Amino acid sequence: MHRKWWLCIFALVSLQPVFTVCASDVTDLRVEVEKLRKELEDKAPQAKQPIGQIESQLDRRYGPDAKVRTNFAKLTFGGLLQTWYQAPQQDSRGVTNQVIFFPPSTSTMPATPVLRPESNLGNDNSTFRIRRAELHFGAQFTDDLSAFVLLDPARESSLFYYPLPTFPKHNSPQGEFTIANGSNPSLQSSSTLTQLLQSGEIPAKDFSPHLLQDCYLNYANIFPHHSFTIGQFKPPAGEEAFRNSGQLDFVERAMVTGINNVRDLGMMISGTWWSDRFKYSLGLFNGPTGTILSDPEITEAGNRPDDNDEKDFSFRIAARPVWDTSRWFGRLETGFARTDGTHGGRGQEFDPDFSINGLDRQRTAVNRNDAWAWYRPNGPVKGFWMRGEWGSGHDRYGSQAITSLLGIGSVDLGDTGPRGGNGFTQRDPSPVTVQGWFFSTGYYMPESIFEEKLKKGGLLDRMLSNTEFAFRYEVYQNIAMEDPANPDRHTLLFKTEVYTEGINYYISGRGTKVQLNYMIVKDPTDPHNPQLGLRSVKNNVFVVNFQVGF
Repeated sequence: MHRKWWLCIFALVSLQPVFTVCASDVTDLRVEVEKLRKELEDKAPQAKQPIGQIESQLDRRYGPDAKVRTNFAKLTFGGLLQTWYQAPQQDSRGVTNQVIFFPPSTSTMPATPVLRPESNLGNDNSTFRIRRAELHFGAQFTDDLSAFVLLDPARESSLFYYPLPTFPKHNSPQGEFTIANGSNPSLQSSSTLTQLLQSGEIPAKDFSPHLLQDCYLNYANIFPHHSFTIGQFKPPAGEEAFRNSGQLDFVERAMVTGINNVRDLGMMISGTWWSDRFKYSLGLFNGPTGTILSDPEITEAGNRPDDNDEKDFSFRIAARPVWDTSRWFGRLETGFARTDGTHGGRGQEFDPDFSINGLDRQRTAVNRNDAWAWYRPNGPVKGFWMRGEWGSGHDRYGSQAITSLLGIGSVDLGDTGPRGGNGFTQRDPSPVTVQGWFFSTGYYMPESIFEEKLKKGGLLDRMLSNTEFAFRYEVYQNIAMEDPANPDRHTLLFKTEVYTEGINYYISGRGTKVQLNYMIVKDPTDPHNPQLGLRSVKNNVFVVNFQVGF
């Protein structure tokens, strides 16, 4: 019996180190668990103590990095803010020395017009400007149904700035008009468009820039590789017109892009094949008025009823025959876009009896064309890029909201006296075909072969690693004057050349940046026809764009 007790005691003594080790391991494990729990609690965001029930609900729904929740759709929100400083050369005289002027002292039109130099006042002042203040909202209802809305409140000032790189007051309704109308003595004065809008002589609804840019529904996968869009948006157009305004290589699009940089109401079907290597779009639209030789941001067709019974047909084709970001040949895209339609309705071009949504215009077959190519190689020239684009348009030009009232058209030389029903317009001008093109190139340091080396260097090297250098040459027939040989019918077109040198400094991605552009402008002259009085305006301009995209 005593032997058994001694054996038990001996066994317990022998196992004591084992129990001690096990107890130690358990204690260490508990310590580690408590330590991990404390670290997780420290990293977890501390909830604010709500004051009441409403604050408690808001605290759970809103705040930094919190997602916006709805009961029906997933919402997204973004925007683009651009603040400019532009400083043109100070030249108070415009592109032509001869513009007809009727003295306001009499109620009837004089037999002999008085000629005076065209004014460039207002276009020669340095100024700050809010160029864009875009706010866009997206809603995803299902995997295939979405909506998009884009607003730009800054466009309300578009009437008071002339477009860059150059669009002289000669063709633009922003400037000073000399009005001569024997049937309406109240209009016999020199007035600005602003004064006329405020006085009610021109209905603001017919001429005010549209703040609503895009508003459409998109149905994806209506059948494989295709989507359907209906609402207000840009019809099929060229590469630069389609590009997001925050992704431009220069502070502004090229002059010729204005022909196609319009928005309209309509519907479109788009197809995409082979991982975006081949795309096409087909659409029907109301048809914008005044995209030829006018400011598209003022005269575009968005958010207004159609001005004719016809619809414009548009198509766009883009192909990427070479597309590999890792191979030496890089990426290449080519494309073509075209729009055809019939505009106008009743009456003559400047008949004031039918000034309703442009129905006073003669029926005119119109078209817009655009062809482009851009290329980004890799290998030893990685970071280099080039773009080229050509565009043309056929239409009766001018803003029809004011042509019937003021007779804004081609400049009357005064050689045969006043023409047309309202003073100094051509009586029956034929449609015009304008065209232009541009070529641009640059070197994007953030994607160059020097990127890694520059990021490891000093301050200057690191700044250079976020810099892009760009250059653009462009030509556009943006000056219109009546032909002395056939002034009432034929219009002469003259081209302007612009050389733009640019530096882009990227602060965060491609959306947030500072752009510096200097534009050398060469206006047309015609020494063989001195009657036109064309002169080269001193209107080179320096522009700085401070941009934030989110």
